[in-house]
Amino acid sequence: MDAATILVVDDNRLVRELIRDTFTEAGFVVVTASGGAEALERLEEKRADLIITDVAMPDMDGWAFCEAVKGDPRFREIPLVFLASHREVPERLRGFRLGAYDYLSKPFSVEELLVRVRLILERTRGETGLAAGEGGSDAERQALAGHTSHFPIADLLQLLSVNGKTGTLVVSGRDSGRVHVREGRIVGAVAGTARGRKALFRMVGWTDADFRFEPKDDPAVVDDLGPSTERLVMDALVALDDLARLRDQLPPGPALVGVAEGVRELLADPASVSPLEFAVIREARERSSLDTMLERIDAADIEIARAVAALLARGAIQPLPSGAAGGA
Repeated sequence: MDAATILVVDDNRLVRELIRDTFTEAGFVVVTASGGAEALERLEEKRADLIITDVAMPDMDGWAFCEAVKGDPRFREIPLVFLASHREVPERLRGFRLGAYDYLSKPFSVEELLVRVRLILERTRGETGLAAGEGGSDAERQALAGHTSHFPIADLLQLLSVNGKTGTLVVSGRDSGRVHVREGRIVGAVAGTARGRKALFRMVGWTDADFRFEPKDDPAVVDDLGPSTERLVMDALVALDDLARLRDQLPPGPALVGVAEGVRELLADPASVSPLEFAVIREARERSSLDTMLERIDAADIEIARAVAALLARGAIQPLPSGAAGGA
């Protein structure tokens, strides 16, 4: 990373100085700006290898600044990292859609920011480092292990994608799972009995788990997830956000659910019931819980939750009284 130039854009002087001092000590050249307009002037004076920018700034905010950078052929390839005060899914998605390489929430660890920037520059500047399938140094291996409370799975998957890594992300906490990555593409995922997108989407939502990245390909894993890593991560974030909004319409996970009187009228017109709703009704006839349905039914958790909410609203199924016995 010798002589890589970092442009830091933030209207908070203390944040600028904190990043500047840390990155300067690490061997980077750091240029700072207090806002988007000033940052564009700095780019005219000296092209940066990477930009770190705040989102909420007066005059030209981070979004407008990013659009200006990506709209200029001279600068559009410069990787950009957003700093923001919130982790709301719409903001994260907006950043990625604008072409940001990463998104870090305030308050943040400047050491973590340094690790992320180094990994991005390894890829974009063609530096030799932790190459796909190689062990790398002890420091590099340590950088790819940690806890999801400090390094969310969504962010980690974005970094693995940007850096074209190959290997297995092992996640363990109350539950455990594995995400297989090949040259930055997510090619497979397993979490308990769940596979594929269902497993991946669950792991993206895990906030209390340890992770480590094992840089070794598993040739037995067949790429069956299809979309790019960026698209999969976006879909997972949207699904988790939708699921959170739906929670107040659903019974508690362990609570049993049974069929209600309205199911007869509903089933009298089979065309009005989707295959997934039929699967939920079948489980309800056995007095299953929502948790059991999520495990047994072969569909994404958010799709099952939507079907359950719709059937509850139509009076086809109902939560059972506490203490009711479940089915076989």
